[in-house]
Amino acid sequence: MRKPTDLQSKKMHIPLMFAFRDGFEKRDSAKEIDQREGGERVISKRGMLSRTGAKEPELKRDLSIDLSALVNTINLASVEDIEGLRRVRKSVLNFGLDDIGHLTSEEIAVENIAADLKTALLNHEPRLDADTLDVARSVEHDEVNQRVEFKVSAELEAKPVNLPLEFIAEIDVCSGKVQLSRLPGGKG
Repeated sequence: MRKPTDLQSKKMHIPLMFAFRDGFEKRDSAKEIDQREGGERVISKRGMLSRTGAKEPELKRDLSIDLSALVNTINLASVEDIEGLRRVRKSVLNFGLDDIGHLTSEEIAVENIAADLKTALLNHEPRLDADTLDVARSVEHDEVNQRVEFKVSAELEAKPVNLPLEFIAEIDVCSGKVQLSRLPGGKG
């Protein structure tokens, strides 16, 4: 097992969604935060989370969960014309990627997937530093299984320091499903 680096053991400032997911997983979200015991104020573990922060693996795990949901959701623009609706294009109403289930890995439209993936990440994942986000198609692709790979690199915005990320988005062009691998904290 890998020994954690100083950065991995250091507590980081948490995003808001981390607190919601943590409360849900611990089943304490309905509990009162400001409790009193013998007249003394007792701060719950959930209340302490914003003060103590989270560790790098926890932040990356949460990001992995949210990225998997993002890349495996078909956006509204795939079924509805929203061309003149600039704000809708960037809103949660258009969460996800364009439908790619009708493509083959040989089609020229596959080249547009990298741009679509980058746009979806920029519009719906504010934890990634937009200036560091890069999405590039892998040179090799699996013609037999109709899979295309994209290498994604970015920095996860965190305090006191941003965390570097690099992962692979493997797209099964036939089904439109996306599998993320090499994402720290993820299953891949």
